[in-house]
Amino acid sequence: MKKIAYLLLLACLVTFQSCFEIIEQVFLKNDGSGNFQLTINLSKSKTKINSIMKMKTVNGHPVPSEEQVRQKIKTIENTVSKTDGISNVKTTIDFDNYIATISCDFSKVSQLNAAVKNINDKENGKTKSVENIYEYNASTATFSRLNKFSLKKDYNKMSNADKEVFTTANYTAIYKFESSVTTASNRAAKISPSKKAIMLKQNALDVITNNKSIENKINLTK
Repeated sequence: MKKIAYLLLLACLVTFQSCFEIIEQVFLKNDGSGNFQLTINLSKSKTKINSIMKMKTVNGHPVPSEEQVRQKIKTIENTVSKTDGISNVKTTIDFDNYIATISCDFSKVSQLNAAVKNINDKENGKTKSVENIYEYNASTATFSRLNKFSLKKDYNKMSNADKEVFTTANYTAIYKFESSVTTASNRAAKISPSKKAIMLKQNALDVITNNKSIENKINLTK
């Protein structure tokens, strides 16, 4: 979650002090290609955000303008577009409902990992690079969502006012497949009646403080 969503709009989310949801969606074909989409949805707090957008600062944080948010998203779009094997990169920003999305096609999962790494390297400079967040083994028909980093230290350094933004935030992961899902390692994940999709929804604060996990190993039919 951190290395895409956290870098994409965390500054805005903390500034806005509002309820939000991060939705991560992956459609994976049997050959390892697919589509990725990330959505950050602040629509439940749009009335509050409308008021905040008229201010210069909130809790000591400068309030970004619409143009600054657009520029940040465009920078990330350009970074992803330059990643080998990534195509059809699209970003949208709805300032009426405060919903931002980025989507792309990938020819194999490792290239999606590379796109995430490129975003991290672009935004964080010389800080430690990210680990892979996805794995796919076609021979065993296994897809994995990994989480080898922690946000707990970053969270603990925040002010109490900034921490409040995460209490009502949610993280949702939706994975869709050509083959049927047989098992999933994360017990909180729910397999759809069609067996072709799986959803995991967690409170963002529980994920940040390591009380709950977003990791999931999903076995598919061969």
